[in-house]
Amino acid sequence: MSDKKFNNIKDYLNHWDKFFEKWKKSPEATFDEDVVWNNRKGTGKKKLEYDVFPQPYLGNYENHSIITLNLNPSRSKKYGYENFKEPDLNPEYKYEKYAKCFPTYHTHPFWKKQDDWIDRIFEKLGKEKPSKEPEPPLLPFAIEICPWGSKKFQTLKIDHELIKYMDQYVFDVIEKVNQKNIFPSKIKLVTCIGKDYYDIFNHNNSDFEKLSEFTKSTKTNNEIVAEPETLDENFVIKIKEKWPLNKNNVLTNRSFSFWKKNSIIYYNVYSTEGGANNPPGKNFHRIEKKLIQKYKQLIL
Repeated sequence: MSDKKFNNIKDYLNHWDKFFEKWKKSPEATFDEDVVWNNRKGTGKKKLEYDVFPQPYLGNYENHSIITLNLNPSRSKKYGYENFKEPDLNPEYKYEKYAKCFPTYHTHPFWKKQDDWIDRIFEKLGKEKPSKEPEPPLLPFAIEICPWGSKKFQTLKIDHELIKYMDQYVFDVIEKVNQKNIFPSKIKLVTCIGKDYYDIFNHNNSDFEKLSEFTKSTKTNNEIVAEPETLDENFVIKIKEKWPLNKNNVLTNRSFSFWKKNSIIYYNVYSTEGGANNPPGKNFHRIEKKLIQKYKQLIL
């Protein structure tokens, strides 16, 4: 993928239509032209598959509940997922039409967990759950960091090249979806699960601002670290009093952090105790509610 400037969301949609025109003619040659991901091919189950239908984004950019960041697609018949249907990308068929259908949202366990989490976020903000919207339910707009599929995602090499790619194909697009204060997202919050995103936001070449972070301290099993230090001390104490314990009766190793890039708020969660792509469990519901409500004025 070459450097290019998207002046608006239509430029982005047109870019992917042209991409699929090339991919249909020669998937391997199209992958070879992708200088970012061709240099991150992966091996074994983590190998990026150029012959599996790519999915750069899914959902309706004009009408959605929330924006979610995801690593890469891994849902195809090649990996035994029979509910996956690849479209016939004829000249009259645009990828945007396929993406709006979000064909895997109601059939894949990954999105079932995301759906429940998104509903809880809306509920914590006093908003109607998207799944309860008039039929059809309101779905998220999901952007993949990597459009190429794999059985498992690789350990992400975060460097200047990747940050530059994401600024252009991910973060700038998110801003353009919500440009000029129109904000089609019902909640102006971008959610993501996994430490990869935390490391991207926190990278030296990134221009994200960390608003706050709550996590179990690496120094002790009995301390909750809250950053930055300018946070309300009383707020931190209340959070500490209710932080759940794990099966070993020590503080559960969960991280919650809020970041800002230009006018967009990003919400990242991750765990080092397994469940890499799992949202926070029920035992964190009260804490998560307090954290999200702290930024209510910025995301509603």
